[in-house]
Amino acid sequence: VGETEGLPRRVAWRQHGTPADPRAHIIDAASRCLATVGLERTSLTTIANESGVSRQTIYKYFATKDEIIVEALEKEASDASERIMAVARKNTTAAGFVVELLVSAYSEFKRNPAISPVVAVLEGPAARARVLTPDVVATVRHFLEPILSYLPDRESELDEMTETYMRFLLSLLTFESTATRSQDSLRSYLHRVLVPALGLPSESI
Repeated sequence: VGETEGLPRRVAWRQHGTPADPRAHIIDAASRCLATVGLERTSLTTIANESGVSRQTIYKYFATKDEIIVEALEKEASDASERIMAVARKNTTAAGFVVELLVSAYSEFKRNPAISPVVAVLEGPAARARVLTPDVVATVRHFLEPILSYLPDRESELDEMTETYMRFLLSLLTFESTATRSQDSLRSYLHRVLVPALGLPSESI
């Protein structure tokens, strides 16, 4: 209602009817916008165009653009986490697991345009101040828990290992160097430096 006749895509759900999950449909559209035009150029209008609906329709499901962006980033991060864990769990040692976990996470942040905006956000002091809060550490701890399947006696050290892992990842995402020029160089660096920092048994590389 109230849309220009020449823009049928922007009339509420005209093309295919209301989807089973309208919120998910809009979030998926926002993810595509992040991947194609980036965070700065993703607006409510670009999300509406990608969704094939009007801005007014989007406001039925979300209060602000930021709400959509946050949920889109969370979805993309969740999907990326599944891929990262699938790769890391193929390793037969705790050292191999944690190294591949970080290598895969680094690669996702750098190569996946839908979640790479997180790196820019983390460069701000306010965001950095929230990175190592107990709630965030507890969330990331879940991804390091498979270490206990290799070394069951290290449970009391897992929170500290999680914080160390997060510090390494944040530093590597923020400051590029010869250690990050390729996956092989990053992998070698992490075996030399991260594995001992976590107190894990080393392995031949």
